Amino acid sequence: MKKRIFLVMFVALLCGVMTLSAQKPFAGRIQFETTVEGSDDPNVQSALAGMTTEYLVMGNNQKIVISIQGFGQITIMNGDYNIIYHIIDISAFNMGKYYKEVKGDELKEQLSKRKIDYDYTQETKEICGYTCKKVIASETDLESDEVSKTIYWVTTDLNVGDNINFATAPGLKGFALSTETETSFGDETITMIHTATLVKADKKVKASAFYRPSDAVPYAEMPEEVKAQLGLGE
Repeated sequence: MKKRIFLVMFVALLCGVMTLSAQKPFAGRIQFETTVEGSDDPNVQSALAGMTTEYLVMGNNQKIVISIQGFGQITIMNGDYNIIYHIIDISAFNMGKYYKEVKGDELKEQLSKRKIDYDYTQETKEICGYTCKKVIASETDLESDEVSKTIYWVTTDLNVGDNINFATAPGLKGFALSTETETSFGDETITMIHTATLVKADKKVKASAFYRPSDAVPYAEMPEEVKAQLGLGE
C-alpha cells in the first residue's frame, strides 16, 4: 500500500514538473532562409547570395541578425520594455557599430499609422516539426489608404510571450515560422519568402542579448566617411 501511494505521488510530481517545464518560455535560436518567387532577374538572386538570418528568441523578445559578406544588420525588438533598436554593424571593416532607438511616443506614432486585420484560416503545414496555421494579414497605411498583404505561417506550439509581435505584427497570435510578402523590385512584383530551417532551444540565450549593445553609438554620431561608404545622406 505504501509503495502504491509513493508511486502515485511520484507520478503526480513528475506530471507537475512536466507541466511547469512546458510552460517555460521558449529561449533559443531560429535560422531562416530567404527565397524569391516571381522574378528571373539574376540580380535578385545575387542579392540573396551569402545572406544568413538568425533569430534569437526568448519570451517577448526577438533579436534578428542578418549578415551579408561581413555587413551586419541587427534588429532588437524588446517586448518586455516596448523598445526597438536598429543596428548597423560594420565592425568587421573597422568602421564601428551604430544604432537607432525607437520607443515611447515615437513607437506609438509609428504603430498608429498602421491598421492590420488578421484572417486566421484553417490551412496548416509543418515547418521544422511545428504545426503552423496560415494567417492572411491585410495592413492599411492610414495616411495613404494603401493596403498590403502578408501571409504568416504561425505556430502556437512554440511557447513565446503574448507581446512577441508588438513591433512587426501587433496582435498576431503565436510565432511566424514563415512569412510571404509581396514587394516591388524594379518593374516587377516579387514575393519574398522567409522560412525557418532550424528551431533549436538554447539555454545560453539570456535577457542581456536583447539590450542595446554597449559598443554601439547613435546614428547621429556616425562619421561622414562611414556615411559615404554606406551611401547614406543626411
